[in-house]
Amino acid sequence: MKKLLARLDLSYLYALLGEATLALTFVFYITIARVLGPEQYGIFAAAIALAAILSLFIQFGLPTLINREVAAHPDEAPQSTVLFLVLQGLTSLGVVIILLPLALILGYTGETLIVCYLAVFSEVCRAAIMTLRSTIKGLGWFRTESVAVAIERLAVVAIATVVLFQTKNLILVIATVVIVRAVNAIGLLYYLSRQVKISSLISRQKLINTLKIAYPFALSGVLWILYYQVDVVMLKSLSTGEETGFYSASYRILEMFSALPRVIFYVIFTRFARYQTSEPEKLPEQIYKATRLLLLAVIPSIVVAGLIQTHLVNILYGEEFSQSVKSLSILLPSLGIKMFGNVADQFLQATGREKKLPRILMAAASTNVVINALLIPNFASMGAAIATLCSECILAILSLRVLAQIGYSRASQNIGLITIVSSVVTAIPSLILYGLTPVIGLGVMIPCIAILLFRMRYKNFLEPTVS
Repeated sequence: MKKLLARLDLSYLYALLGEATLALTFVFYITIARVLGPEQYGIFAAAIALAAILSLFIQFGLPTLINREVAAHPDEAPQSTVLFLVLQGLTSLGVVIILLPLALILGYTGETLIVCYLAVFSEVCRAAIMTLRSTIKGLGWFRTESVAVAIERLAVVAIATVVLFQTKNLILVIATVVIVRAVNAIGLLYYLSRQVKISSLISRQKLINTLKIAYPFALSGVLWILYYQVDVVMLKSLSTGEETGFYSASYRILEMFSALPRVIFYVIFTRFARYQTSEPEKLPEQIYKATRLLLLAVIPSIVVAGLIQTHLVNILYGEEFSQSVKSLSILLPSLGIKMFGNVADQFLQATGREKKLPRILMAAASTNVVINALLIPNFASMGAAIATLCSECILAILSLRVLAQIGYSRASQNIGLITIVSSVVTAIPSLILYGLTPVIGLGVMIPCIAILLFRMRYKNFLEPTVS
């Protein structure tokens, strides 16, 4: 038993526990939808989507960069934490300045504009928290990080929910979120400063050099969020508030199941960065472990979610959101494609090859915007979901191609085959929803599972040795 426990990597467990608290945020969003209705929820979702896009300019890739640097150099890199926070303060100022003209161009006026500003201030606080948590993760303190996440989300949801029921005022609710996150950021900064040295001499040259290093991460993040949140923004502009609410509801359900692959990436990113510095020959093993965990832990959950997606929407949001099933039936299979492509993306960023990623994301983001513009006017939320699916396919293909080009062709090819087969498996529940006979679906699924088990062998991830 002791040997078995010793083999277990508790980092994944701590990361899972921390990410499980995302359920609190999920419940909070559902509560807003139920209390305020589809129209008000559409305003909330549109404001949050715009703030999420702008948050990438606020963060400027700094949380990801400091995570990598601390994982690779745990003795020295934590001293850059305050420097990174100062940089985020400067980027936040720039975002606040451009927010008004941008929001007006996109048609955000009145109450929506006020909610947008509050949502951006909330993202400023969140960016600071993410940077501090990234330092903690880079040090390998996943238990501490999970506690920090739990405290933040519990405080935000508990206090903001009380305000929601007391006032039924969306503006006051988001203002409460801003205040609670600001207090949490200050508390986390104080805690970390008592554990390690997080500051060093800050100079203008250091700020400029750090921005140059962070630039590829920032560009990748912006492009990433474009096809992650632009759907909601374009729905707000090209469709109705209700359709925006329907799509947002389905995306929130997708987010619930996206927590599992995020847990794996939280840990594996640190592993990639650490082994790149110390034992690069073990990187194929880490790619194998990441892919195996995604296949065994996430694919079954997507299949189960697909089988009960109609009930999920009705139970969580109510019958007035039943139209959300149309987009959810497309979004769930897209998650299976996205996460395998993300293995390559995480690998590139963690091993110092982040400059290769922006071109890949540019192709995915451009495709998403174009398809959204073509499909949303006629198909509304379902068109946005199709655009996301197409973007995930392009992202996975291009990311795995780059992985092959840098010397991991066997791993890239194998992950590609796994992605194709697993996408068939995850699509079957949605096809059953639209009329596919369950017997036929099961008949297709069983051989696909057999293929996946065959491909998930360590030797398939190793490059052939030359004698």
